[in-house]
Amino acid sequence: MGYKYNKEDILNVGYDVFRRNGYHNVGINQILKESGIPKGSFYNFFESKEDFAQQVIRQYGETNNCWMKDFFEDCTLSPLECLKSFYSMMMNLNEEDEYSGGCLVNNMSVEIGRQNDIIGSEANHHFIGWLNVLASVVEKGQNLNEITKDFSPLELAEYMHAGFYGVLSRTKVTRNRVYMDIWLEMTFKFIQA
Repeated sequence: MGYKYNKEDILNVGYDVFRRNGYHNVGINQILKESGIPKGSFYNFFESKEDFAQQVIRQYGETNNCWMKDFFEDCTLSPLECLKSFYSMMMNLNEEDEYSGGCLVNNMSVEIGRQNDIIGSEANHHFIGWLNVLASVVEKGQNLNEITKDFSPLELAEYMHAGFYGVLSRTKVTRNRVYMDIWLEMTFKFIQA
């Protein structure tokens, strides 16, 4: 039995809705309205709003993991400069978005990660996956003696990406990139060998 609705399209709508409005400010009716599906069709794909949010995070996390891997594989700069280029690009994307959305994993982690173990665990799983991608680049930079060896690659990846998450949250309040620029300069001075 085929469905006339595409699950991936519904998840993409969920990404937009949750990213703009958060988890608590979104109800099933809004998801149904924005995705253009009846309630019965929604429940053919998802058990609940929580299950839907978990699957939205999973799709977002896996897509970003692949995108990050491709970015670093295609980068022809040194590992340190590839990392700097990656974060500069992320900062530019957030500026173009007028700091309104940020990262879905970050948003969900901050809003409900502590109260909801399922959502928190899903968000953390993808954050760790991204850290592993970053750590592999850090390790290459350490092997070339351009990134400090005072900390492990994973510790440095956590330092960078958790710091970036913090500055993303800060820009939602300030609505400008000044703190991102400060974070970028300080971070790359710190990690450089």
